[in-house]
Amino acid sequence: MDSADNTDARQESDESLAAQYEISFDGKRYAFRQHRYDVFLDALRYAIAEHAKEGFLQDEAFQPSWVAAYRPTDEDEGTMRVHGIDYIEGHFLYGGYRYGQLCDAVAFAAEHPNL
Repeated sequence: MDSADNTDARQESDESLAAQYEISFDGKRYAFRQHRYDVFLDALRYAIAEHAKEGFLQDEAFQPSWVAAYRPTDEDEGTMRVHGIDYIEGHFLYGGYRYGQLCDAVAFAAEHPNL
């Protein structure tokens, strides 16, 4: 099994667990009720702990939602190369800082080149 098949299988498994424990994914962040997480396992651990509590009530309004993970476009990647910005695990990285949006990373990089 190659790594693409492995990644697909893990995503399917994550998506199934997410639906079981009322976790959604918007392409960048995982959510369990009012809580947001960058890492799926953090969301899952918390959701499992909450589900295990005596008196826990299922959210009857919960609708499973799992959006494909966000990836920068080819145009975004060109802009990132010009400014030396990386994209790792949902964050744009430049000069030791992380940004949720490319425009913020570009604005800082333009004012502080060569960090």
